Amino acid sequence: MLRPSDYDPKELRALTGAAAPTHADEEPDRWTQPDDFLGRADARVRAAQVEDAFLLQAAAGGASRPYLPSLPDSVVGTQLVLDWLRYLVGVGGRERAREALAFYRDVEWLDESVEDALAAYLEAFDDTDGSRLTVGHHRTSLLFVARLAALR
Repeated sequence: MLRPSDYDPKELRALTGAAAPTHADEEPDRWTQPDDFLGRADARVRAAQVEDAFLLQAAAGGASRPYLPSLPDSVVGTQLVLDWLRYLVGVGGRERAREALAFYRDVEWLDESVEDALAAYLEAFDDTDGSRLTVGHHRTSLLFVARLAALR
């Protein structure tokens, strides 16, 4: 059994992110203020995603619009499409996923025929009580588009 009395109070405060009381003559403990680990990790993931998108577009022969004029005709491509749609439906629900696909067509990430094919796939997914899609979700979608374009 875990007993808080077995641990140093400074450690417990650091683990919860609470600041330890300090006296004016004490140097503050660096563990009392949690580092912005999640913020830095998120920034690193975003930077890696942008780099991946550029590499994938370069592999696909450049970035002409629409980025995805057709879906790849392969098992890997189909699996990637399903993963992407599962992601969109999981985050935003089927209706928001459909709206996102229309938006991606409007900004010329997708050809109209690709949007239609993806919208048809959406019907196979159970609807969820998703939330509004954010810029981060759209950035992830762009990575899916880039990967699919690289498979064509």
